[in-house]
Amino acid sequence: MRRLLPLLALGLLAAPCLAPPLRADEPKKAAPGIEVPYRLTIPKHILVRAKINNKGPFNFILDTGAPALFIATKVADKLGIDSDKNGWGTVRFEIEGGVVIDKARARIETPFQLEGMNGMGLAGAELHGIIGYHILAQYRMEIDFTRDKMVWTKLDWVPKAPMGLGGKGGGQGGLEIMGTIMKMLGGFLGRKADPDVVTRGFLGLEATEEGEDVVIKAVLENSPAGEAGLKAGDRVVKFNGRSVYGVDGLKRFTDKITGGEAVELTVKRKGGEEVKLKIKAGEGL
Repeated sequence: MRRLLPLLALGLLAAPCLAPPLRADEPKKAAPGIEVPYRLTIPKHILVRAKINNKGPFNFILDTGAPALFIATKVADKLGIDSDKNGWGTVRFEIEGGVVIDKARARIETPFQLEGMNGMGLAGAELHGIIGYHILAQYRMEIDFTRDKMVWTKLDWVPKAPMGLGGKGGGQGGLEIMGTIMKMLGGFLGRKADPDVVTRGFLGLEATEEGEDVVIKAVLENSPAGEAGLKAGDRVVKFNGRSVYGVDGLKRFTDKITGGEAVELTVKRKGGEEVKLKIKAGEGL
């Protein structure tokens, strides 16, 4: 056995050199997977965020039962998306994490399911559309519900374009009345049936916890936070005059920011100096 070990080691080292080159007919390596952040809604739909024509982010649920990408009419109107006589438009669609479809064919319509979920507040957030089969089928998706990100890997296959949805407002077979009923119920429960479409604010910072302090771990170059003078190592004391407790507390404040909104961050620097920074939030994921 002792004499064989050097030979085995030599064989292992030499193996890569002896491997034959790939033939032209051999399958190519799969594209690298993209990590897409997601969360579950109250009814356990998968919710992701996406930009439309570089604006957003907007909230979408995944639904293989929907034949196509659906963008709510209200959102399309806000973004100035033109649709043809059958209710279809073409957009640049970018899912948070890096999944990009430059010329995505989208149905400009508010399905009754979306209207109903917003009316009842079932998603815990305003929904702006549905990502359906025609988009989802182009990717292999790996989901581990113990993690907050899933992995999308592009496939070398595009399904047949969705057909036969009819004109605007058609094709629901009368089920659209369910959306109206759920909106009414939501109104009775004090929920806003038609939330305003707003773009989420973007600061460009990453925070961590050190003991009881919230510490800025990194600041994105040329981001609103970076341009305002925020630095890695700054300890966050207050957000708009309110004390910050833990990263979750900071996140609760930042999640409510809209694009263009000005906020004040009070930080403590090395040496104990407190500095107030004015940050104008950008629009982004």
